[in-house]
Amino acid sequence: MKEKITWSGYDWLTQERWGNIHPDKTYNWYDPSAVEICNDDLILKTHYNPKEFTVDDKKITSNYGVGLISNTTKFDYGYFEIEAKLPTGKNLWPAFWMWSFDSWPPEIDIFEAYSSIKKPSYFKIHLDSLFGFYNVQTNVHYKEKEKGKNIGGKTHWFGFKNPQKHFIKYGCLWEENQIVFYYNGKKVKTIKSQNILDALKGTKMNVIINNHIREDIGDFGTSEFIVKSFKYLPS
Repeated sequence: MKEKITWSGYDWLTQERWGNIHPDKTYNWYDPSAVEICNDDLILKTHYNPKEFTVDDKKITSNYGVGLISNTTKFDYGYFEIEAKLPTGKNLWPAFWMWSFDSWPPEIDIFEAYSSIKKPSYFKIHLDSLFGFYNVQTNVHYKEKEKGKNIGGKTHWFGFKNPQKHFIKYGCLWEENQIVFYYNGKKVKTIKSQNILDALKGTKMNVIINNHIREDIGDFGTSEFIVKSFKYLPS
């Protein structure tokens, strides 16, 4: 099992930079054996792979290993993009996101996808969004007056292609004066709120790509999140 890989021209850790289990999500852990590269494609898995940990001075068993990679580069303003096919399975939470090397927040979620707990699908009708057929959301977390805030996760229209069956390009342009999200080259959201932009000013970002489980429901198989490429173009 490798703790570091090179893929798409960058070095990546196979866990978060602070460790391999989140103290609030101990039902799964960041498992290097759930990270593979096959024909230049990155494959991030979820599978049953119990491992013992000590969390808050208590011994626990984390049942599911999940694939996560964390870029070692400290990124500045620019355009970030992956081309990916979402994993098929129930109760999944794949994501492409970045957070500050200095603190949390800020965080930019280029996408977080949520499959149903009852069936292996991301299809969901949102009453507040006519075109939000798939539960694939953008979000931004930031700090304002020492309080953590976020703009709220929101789905976007990116065509009729099922993101479990087709490769979709998920992109974000982060600049000093705006944050713009793109799905398959189509602009889906623009943020120009000065308080949000100021909260991200001067920070360097840690890019994360991961598969994940939403919660431990005791009814879970294996899945593969396939990513063809990662691209960064500095501003």
